[in-house]
Amino acid sequence: MSTGQVLDRTFHLYRNNFLLFAGISALPPAVVLLAQAASSVLSYIPAPQVDNVTAKTLLVLGVIVMVVAYLLALSLATGATVYAVSRTHLGHSVRISESYKVIRPLLGRIVRIVVSVAIRFTGAFVVAVVVGFVPITLIRLLSISADPTTVRIIAWGGGLLTVVAVIVCVLWAIRLYCSYQLAVPACVLELRGAVDCLKRSRFLSKGKGVQRILLVLFLTAILTYVLSLALSLPVLILAMFTNLDRASGLAVPAAVWQAIAGFAAGTIAGPIVTIALALLYYDERVRKEAFDLQLLMEAVGEQTQMQAVSAAPPA
Repeated sequence: MSTGQVLDRTFHLYRNNFLLFAGISALPPAVVLLAQAASSVLSYIPAPQVDNVTAKTLLVLGVIVMVVAYLLALSLATGATVYAVSRTHLGHSVRISESYKVIRPLLGRIVRIVVSVAIRFTGAFVVAVVVGFVPITLIRLLSISADPTTVRIIAWGGGLLTVVAVIVCVLWAIRLYCSYQLAVPACVLELRGAVDCLKRSRFLSKGKGVQRILLVLFLTAILTYVLSLALSLPVLILAMFTNLDRASGLAVPAAVWQAIAGFAAGTIAGPIVTIALALLYYDERVRKEAFDLQLLMEAVGEQTQMQAVSAAPPA
C-alpha cells in the first residue's frame, strides 16, 4: 500500500470499529482526567501546614505516580490497539476485554520499549542542545581577546556552523524516533523481547519506511491538534468575552469543560496513529519479507489439513 492507502485503510478500520478502538484508547486520557480532577479537588481543600521540604517531596511523589500511571496506561492501550488492528485487519472479530487480556502479559516489554525510545529520543535532543551550546560558549570566550573584525568573523562563521549542526542533530533525533515506531507492533504480533523489537523496528523502517512513518505522525498530530482546538473552542470564546475567575462563577464550568474536551480529544484521536503504525508494520513486512505470501501459505496449509481430517475415515 502507498501511504495514502495506509491512511485510507486506517480511517476505514476506525470508522467500522469506532467503539472498539475508542474504548481501548480511553484509558490514558482517563488517567489524565482523574489526575486533573484530583488536583482540582485538592485545590479547594485547605492544605495542612507542612514545611517546604515536605511539600516539595509530596509534589514530586505525586508527579512520579502520575507519570508511572500514564506510562502503564499508554503502553497497555497501545498494545491492545495493535492487537485489535491485527484482528480486524485480517477479518476477525475482537472485544476490548480480549485485547487487554492478551496484552497484559506483554505489558512489561511494551513499557521497556516506550521508555527506551523516550530515553534515546531525549538523548538525541540533548546532543542537539550541547552541539548548539558549546560553540556559542567558545565564540564568547574567543571574542574576549580578539579584535572586532575577528570577532565578527568568528561570530558569523561559528553561528552558521552551529545552526547547521543543530539542524542536523534535530533531524537525526526525529529520524531515530521514527525508526523505532514499529517496535510495539513487532512485540505484540511477533512476541519478541524489547531489545529484539527495537532492532526489528529499525530493520522494517529502513529505506522509505522512516519517511512514511514521519508523514503519518505529522498528519495524525495535526488531526489531534485540530480536534482538541475544536472541542476547546467554547472555552476560548467564553474567555474572550468574560473573566474566567472564581469570582465570576465560570471558572469551575470552564475547567470541567476543558478537562472533558481533553479526554474526548485523546479518546477519539488517540487510536489513529497506532492503527496507522500497525498497518505500516504489516505493509513493511509485505515489502521486505513477502508477509502476504506467508499468510496465504499458512491459510492454504490450514485448509488442506482440515480437508484431510474431514476426509479421513472414522476410527
